[in-house]
Amino acid sequence: MKKQPLGMLRSLIVIPDWISFADPDKPSDLKWIYKDKTVNSIETSSVIFIPVDFSRLILYRYSYLLFHGIGIFYTKFSLKEKIISTDFRYLTGFVIPEKKWLDNHFNTEPFVFPSFNTFMIASENLLEFSFSALHIQNNYTGQSRQAFARGRMLTQLILPLKEPLVMLRKAAEKYEEFYYVPSPMRVLMCEFFNEIFLNEIAIESKNTTYEENIPGIRRIKPNLMKIFPKPWRNEDFLNGLRHEVSQIAEDFALIGAPMILK
Repeated sequence: MKKQPLGMLRSLIVIPDWISFADPDKPSDLKWIYKDKTVNSIETSSVIFIPVDFSRLILYRYSYLLFHGIGIFYTKFSLKEKIISTDFRYLTGFVIPEKKWLDNHFNTEPFVFPSFNTFMIASENLLEFSFSALHIQNNYTGQSRQAFARGRMLTQLILPLKEPLVMLRKAAEKYEEFYYVPSPMRVLMCEFFNEIFLNEIAIESKNTTYEENIPGIRRIKPNLMKIFPKPWRNEDFLNGLRHEVSQIAEDFALIGAPMILK
């Protein structure tokens, strides 16, 4: 079988303002805490995610999309005026209500994973870029599409979010976060179980460092094995997901990142 020039890479999802996207109705008295200190302000809270594939979950008549792949949650904030700090968490999964996904894609049709013919989807809160649009093109139409896609990616991803993008590339290059088997799954939940879990990260196993408070995420808990469907509690199933996650990390390191950051 001929190897695809982009490997497993299909698209790159960007949520520029995660708090507004995931937690628009947060209580006015909700205060972000970092290392036992109150956060003065959050300048940036963003997500970059590169999915391998998705599955649809139906729970209590609500439909959710569960992506697995590699990603990063990145936040820039101040504890005191004019003193800026940053922190991040690497991700291997991402959950979003299907309706929210479709609403942000201006699409009312049943969800279909972006094809290689779709080069960009954009809304106010969510962007999705196709790697195929950045691939070398041999005709005028393809070259024009490539130039347009690179221009949009430059203004909406590389310039505002270059730091977390480079961090994700370095993690994928070294395989420190994604290649080890078994590697714990870490799933960012925009909303799950009809807002019982809202703006949280569910992790597979306890990790004291990873679970530390980070501005922009309400909670991080080692509860993934309890709240996700039965297949996620099966070690063979999880090993299969980990293998795909490690593969797309390698493809991003060797193919995708050089294509974006050249």
